[in-house]
Amino acid sequence: MKVSQEIKKITNFLPQVDIITLTKNSDCFIKSTLLSVSSQSYKHINHIIIDASSQDNTLNTINEFNHEKNIFIYQQLGTGIANAFNNGLDKSSGDLVIFLNSGDIFFDKDVVSKIVDSYLKSNWLWAFGETISVSRKGYLKRYIKQYDSWKQELFLYGNPICHQSTCFSQEILKKLGLYNELVPLEMDYEFNIRASLISQPYLLNFPISYYDTSGVSSVKVFKSFRIHQEIRKQYFPYTPLKNLIISTICLIKTVKRFLMIPIKQYL
Repeated sequence: MKVSQEIKKITNFLPQVDIITLTKNSDCFIKSTLLSVSSQSYKHINHIIIDASSQDNTLNTINEFNHEKNIFIYQQLGTGIANAFNNGLDKSSGDLVIFLNSGDIFFDKDVVSKIVDSYLKSNWLWAFGETISVSRKGYLKRYIKQYDSWKQELFLYGNPICHQSTCFSQEILKKLGLYNELVPLEMDYEFNIRASLISQPYLLNFPISYYDTSGVSSVKVFKSFRIHQEIRKQYFPYTPLKNLIISTICLIKTVKRFLMIPIKQYL
């Protein structure tokens, strides 16, 4: 690893960054994401759009946008969110890969540059930073700060990693494989657990993105709870009593998320 890092420095290596955006009938939101990616100060960016057969004006908005980066638009070949993620990975060849869905935006124009600087300095396999969650109309925001340190137990009470603020190297993606398409929701939770078994994530102590909390996984909270429970038991085989305690805490958190849905949808 140290040798490859020295070679990168000597040759002035500049990583190619692929930003993958999933869209479906998101004409009202896609332009903000396009603007955010296009305005990044880092130059070596491919913006890969995977569209799930949008029936509104989404594709026209994308095609008419004057993008400052390389943009590639593909139609999703299958169904489901995990399949769309995998379509994006299949089209990606960048040294670093970031998922930024339609409606999500980077914190500022220098975010990708800061991610690349960290990658070149620390040579991590994957990393995640801080996030600001935003309600549908943007009136409600919550700053999700970075952890003091990483530990696997953070996975026990939900997904501790926001995929809009996560960056994967091509090196770990080759080892990790694809998202599990049998998981209908929270497939990034299972994906992140598998990634952590290869290498613990590097903690970026700066904000990466704003993400919309009114999406599918933020609304179908009880379905997400059940899926989390199944995945957690697969990777963390605790005693029945400990599983019951963890599930009870997770259920309480799920009820709180459920009660917040109207606020997130209308504020």
